[in-house]
Amino acid sequence: MKYLFKIIALACVFLPAAGYAQLSSKLSGIAQQMNAHGVFNTVEVAANIGTTGLGLEVASPITEWAKLRAGVDWMPPFKMPMHFELDSYVDGSVSNKFDRIQELMYSLSGMTIDRQIKMESKPTMTTFRLLVDVYPFKNNRHWHVTAGFFVGGKSIGTSINTMTDMPSLLAMKMYNKLYTDVMTGDIEDSPILETIGVSLDPEVLDNMRMKMSESGELGVHVGDYKVIDEQTGEEKLVPYLMEPTEDGTVWAKAKVNRFRPYLGFGYGGALSKDGKWQVSFDAGVQFWGGAPKVTTHDGTVLNDLVNLRGKIGDYMDLMKSIPVYPSVDFRISYRF
Repeated sequence: MKYLFKIIALACVFLPAAGYAQLSSKLSGIAQQMNAHGVFNTVEVAANIGTTGLGLEVASPITEWAKLRAGVDWMPPFKMPMHFELDSYVDGSVSNKFDRIQELMYSLSGMTIDRQIKMESKPTMTTFRLLVDVYPFKNNRHWHVTAGFFVGGKSIGTSINTMTDMPSLLAMKMYNKLYTDVMTGDIEDSPILETIGVSLDPEVLDNMRMKMSESGELGVHVGDYKVIDEQTGEEKLVPYLMEPTEDGTVWAKAKVNRFRPYLGFGYGGALSKDGKWQVSFDAGVQFWGGAPKVTTHDGTVLNDLVNLRGKIGDYMDLMKSIPVYPSVDFRISYRF
């Protein structure tokens, strides 16, 4: 509280003499009351580790029975591997002609399309926290309940294809462009023929058209949409077939609310005899507005799909099961 007294003294220097005594008395009284009740009379600096990542925090008492804490948390960008497979499809229905497309693309351009594409997922979580610890037991300063909020970016995780699989995705994009040009008759205006050195001989084009119509296009059968058939009124499944962007990438982002209320509890105590070193454990939940919304590069929301395949399906099942985020951390602090 010595800093507060210095501020009071400095302010009084610039006050008119008439108001000096009155204001000085009021401010001194307030300062004495705050000091008597322990308000802002100490400062704690802490380091924490937990499900929110690594963090730094400062804290100070705001009453005899409550403490204000503010800090920032950062999640290290560890990677979680997953993969998906390319599929062939004709008229929107998945077929089993991938091998034919693979052979056709190699014969036309010398480019090999690998069926399995690898992706890497990593968290992107940096948050600011403002919390209030309340000590409900007068004679027990170990247990506390906590309320407050976390604020961070909407994105909590991203998934993107590995660089080693870029050639296959670009080859897939090239093949689908060629397929569209051949089947629509726009092949003569397509620059892709010059790139892969294909002749415009009518017999060659007819042969390509026949092979491509049988083989279909390429895509990633991630999952299915549930739609209502307009004719029968019955529910049916329509496959979602993902294609890469123009630069040959596929990615997805998981998003939640920026503002996330928090409720929890904790237990702490002194590590040293003088009480300056403290240790505590906290557990609670962040309410981030429901299950994370996972959106792909083409705007598709994976939460709206069913029959999600492979690791993508496993991760989505996990996402849907956690509409609130469990926040658990261990903290060591030093009191000044």
